[in-house]
Amino acid sequence: MNDDKAEKIALFRYGLIAPLVLETLPRGELTRRAQQVASRLYDIPHSTRRQVSVDTLLEWTLRYRRNGFAALTPKPRQDRGQTRAVAPETAALIERLKRENPHRTGAALLRELAPAQAGTLSASTLYRFLRARGLTERQLLLDKAPAHKKYEAEFANQTWQSDMLFGPWVQRAGPGGYPGKMQVFLQATLDDASRLIPHAQFYPNQGLDSFLDCLRQAISARGLPTRLYMDNAKIYRSPQLARIAASIGILIIHTPPYQPQGRGKIERFFRSVREQFLDPLDPKALLSIEQLNERLWHWLDTVYHRREHSALQTTPLLRWQRDIEQVRQLPPATDMRRLFFHRAYRLVRRDSTFLLRNRFFEAPPQLAGKRIEVHFDPLDLAHVEIYCDGKPEGAARLVDAVVNGRTYR
Repeated sequence: MNDDKAEKIALFRYGLIAPLVLETLPRGELTRRAQQVASRLYDIPHSTRRQVSVDTLLEWTLRYRRNGFAALTPKPRQDRGQTRAVAPETAALIERLKRENPHRTGAALLRELAPAQAGTLSASTLYRFLRARGLTERQLLLDKAPAHKKYEAEFANQTWQSDMLFGPWVQRAGPGGYPGKMQVFLQATLDDASRLIPHAQFYPNQGLDSFLDCLRQAISARGLPTRLYMDNAKIYRSPQLARIAASIGILIIHTPPYQPQGRGKIERFFRSVREQFLDPLDPKALLSIEQLNERLWHWLDTVYHRREHSALQTTPLLRWQRDIEQVRQLPPATDMRRLFFHRAYRLVRRDSTFLLRNRFFEAPPQLAGKRIEVHFDPLDLAHVEIYCDGKPEGAARLVDAVVNGRTYR
């Protein structure tokens, strides 16, 4: 299995067990959460199965706690090439018997199937079949229709919400240096328990680069959230975001389709931004994006965070500070910028160059013709790291055609 497939499977596994590993849970609560996860159907990468058993989830949880994210990478099967299929007639009989009595054990099923199977069906094959078909006792008895209730996180940084707001028009330099204008977009994160804003900023675009920069600054300022709740937009389902979340231990949760109610708090914050911050601005006096952000941060620090919230009976800042001892922080030596680097694969040309974000970079000559992985900050391409076969190969250099033209070849 190649590295791309293995990483995709490991990220999927982490997404399932994140609710089980990000908090210290008593055994009963751990099992209950695992049952909830196992009761759902999934599009499992590179597999025809749709469900994952409770036992498998608990095994992945143990592996992650012992050896981290790398332990979730699939290992080759030792019994590859051996027949493990269950005959259709036997499969139908197993399903009928199990559904008639969900409490019927695997040992009892093997006894009843013995005449037909003549001992060819092993216990491990039967248990894998039951888990794959959703026929375990837990899966058959679990209630799959939990009630939708009003939710509020118990502690600060337990859940963050994130979303984007279309902002005003600002100044920009037009052709020939003449003044122009452009629309900007507000990326924001909100702490569910306190309504505090870990970070918010206007950006010139609404893409993934802007969102990840906002998230990076939010974590730098206010620590790590346990869960990050957002909608189903394409940028929020990016492999880059999934990789970062798995590396630092954040559970990504997406709003169910056509159910935006779960993001009500950040929608209410955006309404406050429009009514209290944007509406008083003079539309005829266009600001620069830097000026607009300076005013936004001043309003957050002096007004929004220090004004009593009606639902909290205190200010967002005081409510967040109440739980400050429980806030997770990254180790002091963590390089946040490198942690949020994007990753992309490129093929180095014969002249030792490769194209990245519409710019040509030079790689070491020995990498010509090879496939490399580059790590970079999309908002600052001054430092681009090169890896080949998982090993660092130094930094790429932006091509300077004029300098290259002076070099004797």
